[in-house]
Amino acid sequence: MKNRLILSFFFLLIIAEKSFSQEVPYTSVASITAGGGILTFNGDIGKGENVSAYTFIRGGYYLNAEKRFAKDRLGASFNLLFGKLAMGERSVIVTRNNNFESKVTQLGLNFTFYLQNNKGIPLVPYATTGFSYAMLKTNADRKYSGDSLYYYWKDGSIRNFPELPANVLISKHITRDYIYETPIDSAAKSAMILPVGIGLKMKLSKRLEANLGITYHMSFSDGIDALKGSGKDKYLYSYFSATYNIIKEIKDPNANKSTIDFAAIDQLDLDGDKVNDDSDKCPGTPKGVKIDSKGCPLDSDEDGIPDYLDKEASTKKGSLVDEYGKTITDAMIFEKAMQDSLTQGRVNTFMRAPSSESLKQVDSDIKKNHASKGKGSNIPPLFLSADINKDGVISSSEITAILDGFFDGTNDYTVEKIHSLIEFFFEQ
Repeated sequence: MKNRLILSFFFLLIIAEKSFSQEVPYTSVASITAGGGILTFNGDIGKGENVSAYTFIRGGYYLNAEKRFAKDRLGASFNLLFGKLAMGERSVIVTRNNNFESKVTQLGLNFTFYLQNNKGIPLVPYATTGFSYAMLKTNADRKYSGDSLYYYWKDGSIRNFPELPANVLISKHITRDYIYETPIDSAAKSAMILPVGIGLKMKLSKRLEANLGITYHMSFSDGIDALKGSGKDKYLYSYFSATYNIIKEIKDPNANKSTIDFAAIDQLDLDGDKVNDDSDKCPGTPKGVKIDSKGCPLDSDEDGIPDYLDKEASTKKGSLVDEYGKTITDAMIFEKAMQDSLTQGRVNTFMRAPSSESLKQVDSDIKKNHASKGKGSNIPPLFLSADINKDGVISSSEITAILDGFFDGTNDYTVEKIHSLIEFFFEQ
């Protein structure tokens, strides 16, 4: 039996590969997003020479609570962004040696448009915009060693004294410490922001998503860096974040509504033998068959085979019988043992090297055995449709055709029926 289960596995492996599971439908109630990234500033500071962009990159952190609508194609969210903006410049032009660092706390309402797809692809592009309000606290790095000021000379150096002839010999070269200790009162304390962004969402599961995107923040202020000139200040936020979805499963409104008439069930007699199903010990008795008080078909010779199936009406008590009620003789037992031995040989042939060649060898053995007996077809009625060429035997190629029809939906075979057909194939 174990070997036959393994054999069935070889034939039915493709069934398992084509099976799939379907998730319970759900809708998103809300989502929480958290992430981090970098902020880069674009304003009036930073037009000088020898500016290192990496020096003025700052970190930013992002929190978001969102509700989605229109089958998850539109989202409305409250956002919190906090981090720092910074920029600096170095130039031989003394007036072009400005720098600043500003702490930013930004609150906003955003609307996001998701480009959903129906092909099961887990990547979802999106675009976002909205309105935000930023609170700013801006300082500059103007001093070193406590209260000592930086003095920028025309030769491009930074010294501890102003550029005067008397100070040429006594001044010392110094370097910035990048500590932003001096408040800039002229810098903007707040600003209205228009964010516009794009990104890509990856669905990891129905609850978890990963996001990668950029948002360009256009402010309505020209004073974030405390300089006015070329236009409104702007900054770019590049980020990575993770989203947790709070979901609600969509239940069938009729799932819990019972339409069962239990009173009628108590009176059911599906096989029509005049014994109610709740008392019937043998449900499914064919119509017209004589039964006893328990609803079971009569078995006059008590051989375990009901009379309507019994081909031997008066079997001697204690005799072994087959499925037709006929007495099993020693000769029949010997023939069955020989058939089992033949079947096991075919099984062993296939198990030693499961391949199309070994199946051809089994096919050849089955045909020879069938020809030697000189009998007609012994195929059970259940499997007659599998004998496509009507030669009285089931071949491996015909089993393959049945499997194809199973996946195409062109036959009535089930997994269990195919399993039984495979067993009969080796027993022929």
